[in-house]
Amino acid sequence: MFRQTRRSRHSAERLKLPDKSERLSAMDPAAFAALVEQCAPTPDLVRPLTAIVRQASSFEPLLITVQARKPVPIQASDRDEAIQLATEAIATGQPVRTGLSQLDAEETKQAGLTATTTFDACKHIAGLGRLFEVRLQAANANGLGRDQAIASVVASFATKPPGATPEPRTRPMAPREVDISTGNTPPINTPVPSVRERPNWDVYRSGVGTSAFVYER
Repeated sequence: MFRQTRRSRHSAERLKLPDKSERLSAMDPAAFAALVEQCAPTPDLVRPLTAIVRQASSFEPLLITVQARKPVPIQASDRDEAIQLATEAIATGQPVRTGLSQLDAEETKQAGLTATTTFDACKHIAGLGRLFEVRLQAANANGLGRDQAIASVVASFATKPPGATPEPRTRPMAPREVDISTGNTPPINTPVPSVRERPNWDVYRSGVGTSAFVYER
């Protein structure tokens, strides 16, 4: 949690038990595709949404990235913890990206999601699908061909520095960067530690006096 506290040994051991509190692992691409068919506005969004999520989180539904000077990825142990971490960060004014497609605060709002629903895989996919369709319409209005428009929208979801405004690109992506036909896109996020594994860190106010969030093992 975003607190200057140390987990008790009992709590640390309890997190290792193979029960429902165990961290939700990354989704299988096939399972993700099936969920898109079930939850997205239209079933033909499987390939582009797969490409977006692959490049954003590698199919991690509980991933949170704090957009500090150096982005800090955090893998929550379960959905409740993910909601709590994101809520606390937002309450203190820290910009974060959340969920499968790593949406920032503005994108989350545009997708009709909240700090709670963004960690629900089906609702996140539904919101991402709506946001994708809005951007695709804008890209089509720019006169791009369908394939180029889809590629530009997929690329628009790539992680950007804090404060950057996402918008569809007007140039097609190079084939090696986005392959819509297969959904294969090199992941942007590097592997991240889980909450119980990540080391101590002072992310937000190092050297300023007090530390807003300090993680301790």
